[in-house]
Amino acid sequence: MRPLASSLMKKLLCMLLLAALPGAAYCQTSGAAAAPAYPHMVLNNTELRPVHSQVTNRDYLLYIAYPDSYASHPERKYPVVYVTDGYWSFVKMSSLGSSLWYDQIVPEYILVGIGYAGENVDYNKERMYELSPTKQTYGWAKGVEIQGGSRKFLDAIKTELIPYVESNTRADSSFRVMVGSSMGGLFSLFCMYEEPGLFQGIVAGSPAIDWDHRWIFRRESQLRSAALGDDYKGTFHVPCRLFMGVGSAEWPDFVATIQAFDTLLRAGRYADFAYRFQLIEGERHGGNTAELYNRGLRFVFEPQMPSKVIPE
Repeated sequence: MRPLASSLMKKLLCMLLLAALPGAAYCQTSGAAAAPAYPHMVLNNTELRPVHSQVTNRDYLLYIAYPDSYASHPERKYPVVYVTDGYWSFVKMSSLGSSLWYDQIVPEYILVGIGYAGENVDYNKERMYELSPTKQTYGWAKGVEIQGGSRKFLDAIKTELIPYVESNTRADSSFRVMVGSSMGGLFSLFCMYEEPGLFQGIVAGSPAIDWDHRWIFRRESQLRSAALGDDYKGTFHVPCRLFMGVGSAEWPDFVATIQAFDTLLRAGRYADFAYRFQLIEGERHGGNTAELYNRGLRFVFEPQMPSKVIPE
């Protein structure tokens, strides 16, 4: 795995700093007409790290935010929260982290948003491939060219992106969290089942449980049956804290499918597993992420902040 050429850094930096600014001035390239010299917004304690993966042959862009104490406490290590769809979720997650740290509800952590480097990136195309565990040829995903890349994406995260982060930051390798919404929520659950123990916390917001005729129901059954054995005397270890939620005003069939999976999780009798589900009243698919991420991070970090837990 190698860093990308530094020639991309200027444009990548502009992309991060201006992504959340309606009406902000665009970055100017050489030869372009002069624009008013309005200052750009800068997100403090953040940086962009482009990284190439040998596993997927893709160029990733890591959006990294450090807690306020990072520079003044060089002896400290910090948990790491990874979030998929970094190009959409990073600014929201960075702001949320600052608020939670201020209220001392969660410990300070390093935030890593996973996105894609390069120019004219088709984010939907890239994410649909990497966040989908199988191919779906019907419904809303019909016509999507490439699907089913979750296994390779998880391998890249496990063998390249996590080692990169833990080699280049003061990351505490004993506590990692994976956060995602929609297809990213499905991928978070994929991580939980396919690489148990890689992440100690999982936040699955409005996960696409309906993907491929409820594929994850079938996969959970396969893994649980294999773990329990023919005599059902084995143990199904799922060592993590999982938060899952959905907005009550999302599509009715979508909500019902997630609630069915919630019922399965509650009856799963997993070992080393803690779980909480929340229905966010009145929220739809796009507007619920801040609340779900808030509740999810509070839950996964709860054992580390027992005196600061706010009742649900």
